Formats: sequence, C-alpha cells, structure tokens
Amino acid sequence: MRCSPENGFFPDLSTVPRTDIIFFCSPNNPTGAAASRDQLTRLVKFAKDNRSIIVYDSAYAVYISDDSPKSIFEIPGAKEVAIETASFSKYAGFTGVRLGWTVVPKELLFSDGHQVAKDFNRIVCT
Repeated sequence: MRCSPENGFFPDLSTVPRTDIIFFCSPNNPTGAAASRDQLTRLVKFAKDNRSIIVYDSAYAVYISDDSPKSIFEIPGAKEVAIETASFSKYAGFTGVRLGWTVVPKELLFSDGHQVAKDFNRIVCT
C-alpha cells in the first residue's frame, strides 16, 4: 500500500488487492501525517469488505493536535476488523524499555467464528 505526498500519505484503496493483514501507523513515522476520520472509515470498510485485519500502530497518537482520531476504535465497526498496539517509549521517553500494550477486541473473529483475543491471550500469557 503505497503512501506518498501525492496521495496524502494514504493509500488508494481502489488499487489495493485483497490482503490478510494491513499494518497501518497513524501518525505516520517519519512524516507525522495522521489519518483523518474519513480515511480510517474507508480503511475499516476495506478491511470488512476484504476480510482483512488491520494492525493499527498508534505509538505516536499523543502527538496528534487536530481532530484526527487517536485510535482506530473511534471508527464505527473497527472492533470487528482491527487490533491496536501502542507504546510508552515514544511519548514518555521510555526508549529502550519497550513497554507497550495491544488491544484485541472480543468482536474480532476468525473466519470460523472463534475470538482472536482468546488465541492472542493464550499465546501472550503463556
């Protein structure tokens, strides 16, 4: 998914083939470009239509100073298609500590109907 100044650092989703996982960082590093509510709504719709999972990196969200969403979960329906990860290392100066968190909503399901969160918890907590 090409992001460049020409496309406002947001991919042209009409040219993107189906994909299983979409890694998306907002604000983007190193540009600082933050996805708008409309852009994230389109990304969530794309993920729903294509049965993709968004892994949303919000490590720099604390630096958003306009009304751009700080979390993918501000977008209706995102809990069904997204995982969000964040970190203390960027805004709290914890570089090297690598302390962060991941949100895996119970609404996010595998194609067989099982919760992704249950597998995630089993893997991470053992």
